[in-house]
Amino acid sequence: MAINKNNNATFDVATENSVLNKYGMNILNTPFVYDDDIELGLGEKYIIVEKLIEAHEFAKINVLAGNITGRGFATNVCTFDRAWSLGTNFNNTRNDISSVCGERSAILASYNEALLRYSRRPKGKFDFKIKYLCMASNIELEETSSMIAPCEDCLSWLNTNRYFNFNTLVFSFERLENKELVVRASRLVNFLPYKTYATSSDFSLNKEIRFSKNSQVSLVKFNLKPNDILELLNETYKNYQKNNFANVSKQNISASIIANNEIITASKIDWTKRWNTEALEICASKAIEKYGNNTTISAVAYFGDESSVQNGEIYNDGLVSIKSLGRIRQKYASNDTLMVLNFQNYILITTIGEYLPKKFEQGYKIS
Repeated sequence: MAINKNNNATFDVATENSVLNKYGMNILNTPFVYDDDIELGLGEKYIIVEKLIEAHEFAKINVLAGNITGRGFATNVCTFDRAWSLGTNFNNTRNDISSVCGERSAILASYNEALLRYSRRPKGKFDFKIKYLCMASNIELEETSSMIAPCEDCLSWLNTNRYFNFNTLVFSFERLENKELVVRASRLVNFLPYKTYATSSDFSLNKEIRFSKNSQVSLVKFNLKPNDILELLNETYKNYQKNNFANVSKQNISASIIANNEIITASKIDWTKRWNTEALEICASKAIEKYGNNTTISAVAYFGDESSVQNGEIYNDGLVSIKSLGRIRQKYASNDTLMVLNFQNYILITTIGEYLPKKFEQGYKIS
């Protein structure tokens, strides 16, 4: 972890706008904390602090304006062509059945604004890439604690390679143990460490087995052996071979879980090109119907196609459903739940907590 306080930096603080002055902040006294080798110039840091404050103000306005859930999140998004767009969470119902988070709201706004700019002066291929996400909530800064992590629904968007990459950075206010307010800067890969891993449909139980850092601890915790996990993957593969429910997207995906020492398997079901039911959630539903609140998911396996085909074009949608992993991690599974993936030359046994290392916390203040 690196901290840069800009103690020796010079900057024209007279140019700082009233939003920063309102909070008694300027770039010279706002430390940046980095997860890795991120380098930002002083002018860039000033803009990020400003955009974080704007997002914080916008989240508060959203709640004061009558947001029915009583919570506020907002994100300032910057594209690689230096255009900024602001969005906040939009909720149709109090229980969030129909909602769009601040990140996705800002991304949609940014995309539409970029497309408008392109349509006025079309030149070459329309290219839309996200450089920064500055995330904030309606919690007062003096009450802010840990960095805001994107929820799993938003992470499923961020996991695509079309608009995001390793260079996409996420920023948020955070308080250190000494109560100092800082800006936390993190690469997207720290939220999605397996972002560029590609699974394979070439299957053999004779492949090399690799264990992640925490997987062997989880094997002991759940009283499982590597052969139990391989059997789980094999059952997933067999279900993949016979699945004919994914006949619309042509993206065949199967998943299996070990719940209460029982293997439960299901496949992705297409309803239309737009809608499908994800295999992992079907597995979990079967287990919950049988075991109720005593359901414990100790392992998850995925097998299938990383892409879908529409009108002859290939779309790399990914195999693992981050949304579904996020849902079961909230209940019935945990960070310690084992996860097995089939790669070209080896089989990886890891955990949900290593695949999705930062868990979204419902941090907001209801007015």
